[in-house]
Amino acid sequence: MRATTMPQVGARNELVVLRAIRVSPEGVDQSSLMERCGLSRQAVSQITRRLIERGLVRAAPVHTNRPGKPALSMRVEPRAMLAAGAHLDPAHITVTVVDMLARPILKRFLAPPCQDPAADVERIGAALDEMLHELGAAVPDGQDEQVHSGIQGIGVAVPGGIDAAHGRMLDPPWLPGWRGVPLLDLIRERTGLPAVLDKDTNAALTAECWPGRFAAQETVLYLYVGAGVGSAVAGDGTIHRGSTVQAGEIGHLPTGMDDTRCACGRMSCLMLYTDMDRFLEKVRRAGVPVESHARTTTALDLVQQRARGGDDVARRLIEEYGTALGEAARTLISIHDPHRVVIGGPYWGYLAEHATPQVARGARRSRGGSHEVSVASSTFGDDVGAIGAATLFLERKLSPATT
Repeated sequence: MRATTMPQVGARNELVVLRAIRVSPEGVDQSSLMERCGLSRQAVSQITRRLIERGLVRAAPVHTNRPGKPALSMRVEPRAMLAAGAHLDPAHITVTVVDMLARPILKRFLAPPCQDPAADVERIGAALDEMLHELGAAVPDGQDEQVHSGIQGIGVAVPGGIDAAHGRMLDPPWLPGWRGVPLLDLIRERTGLPAVLDKDTNAALTAECWPGRFAAQETVLYLYVGAGVGSAVAGDGTIHRGSTVQAGEIGHLPTGMDDTRCACGRMSCLMLYTDMDRFLEKVRRAGVPVESHARTTTALDLVQQRARGGDDVARRLIEEYGTALGEAARTLISIHDPHRVVIGGPYWGYLAEHATPQVARGARRSRGGSHEVSVASSTFGDDVGAIGAATLFLERKLSPATT
């Protein structure tokens, strides 16, 4: 939203300065802020003074050999603003509390979603209550209310198929019983917090971009490896969600792998090779001793360990997964022209070692190999969905792009 009034301009400038401080964990002085934010010394001085008074920023003198008053190095106070996040993944529900830098303070892993949404929301609320109590117990007497007031809101990340504007689940894959559920109404009623809903792919990419590790002008393509594979794209620091927040649904992207026909009628759709249930069934048929009732993470860990131990079949299967993902990346790179590709999600860590080279090979084939694109694994773990969900709320509260 574009700022059009003086109060709106002032509020946006404040967020611009706060962001410049937030993405400079080593500290930043006033002169650097003027340059980065394009604001006058007076404006930066007034804004930083307000941020310090509100407890969002702290300043410390930088002692040099220069005469005169020492410059001030400014950093954010990470715990001055907290957010909660919940991720509903078919494998489990994750609930976390993060600080202003999107660093997890506490988290809880809960049993997978059931077919009773109200019961699952109650479990999310109970886990959040427990974490807030634990945070309150860790601060001096009389300050526990500050912990509760510091929680700005909660973000919720779910598999695709949502009505983000009205906070409803539409037809989320792998979550039977959740069709048409007014999830945000349930979350707000249970927690008493403002809430925001988005796809887990968008949440994960938001978490990647939040620390400011990518240049603002970069286009970033994110590949999310979970029960299925999805994608998200950010350009100029903004996630591109599409007109109905359904962008990035790539399960039926043709890969050209073979002549297998998908139920949708197309040939060799990506989901045929990367949906995790299908992949593990293929692993079992190939003779890798994975029990049919094993948890997905347990099964993938076994496949990974066997590949590392010299099992050629296990290694080949992971490489084939990477090849399919690489073909998808090849197409998506041609469409989005990204500076880099980041791969993450709850299951990618089990596949990355042997699948990444195949994805990189596919990426290099994009546009005839004329464009080199960085391909790297996310630094987040299997809690990226929940961290990203919390970051969604921080973004809504603190990003200049949303003011």
